[in-house]
Amino acid sequence: MSLDRPKELLKPVKRRFILLTFVAAVLVELVPLPHGSTRWLPDFIGLLILYWVINQPRRVNIGIAFMMGIIADVSTAGLFGQHALAYSVTAFLALSRQRQLVMFNLGQQALVVLGLMLTNQIIMVVVRMLTGSAFVGWSYFLPPLIGALLWPLLTKLMLIPYRHHSV
Repeated sequence: MSLDRPKELLKPVKRRFILLTFVAAVLVELVPLPHGSTRWLPDFIGLLILYWVINQPRRVNIGIAFMMGIIADVSTAGLFGQHALAYSVTAFLALSRQRQLVMFNLGQQALVVLGLMLTNQIIMVVVRMLTGSAFVGWSYFLPPLIGALLWPLLTKLMLIPYRHHSV
């Protein structure tokens, strides 16, 4: 699998598709799993926010990241505003370098995504610790690595509906 960016022209992205991907990510986050298995899963909502912020910055921005964070907080019954803060900060960081990120190949993007997802996790740990919770352990920082490894696959999957097909 090549990690180079596609050199083809893509169809425009529809807002319905962006909304559908976010709904799917929230549903994936809500799937009940055995207690120990969830610590290995990446934050799918966070990954999708980064994907859309990097590839469609005019449609998905810090405001959308904040709203998705509120939805994540409500759906997980977590500390209200925790995900919203983390997603907003990571979206801001991605938007500040968006023009550079789109020029990177998928391997380079995956490294940046790793850093952004680690930032996301660090913000959530700090917020939890400031509210009196104990440190959750170092395994809490493994999902960003898995998310970065899934980044090329996520990017390829998200491009499938928007490729021009020859007849």
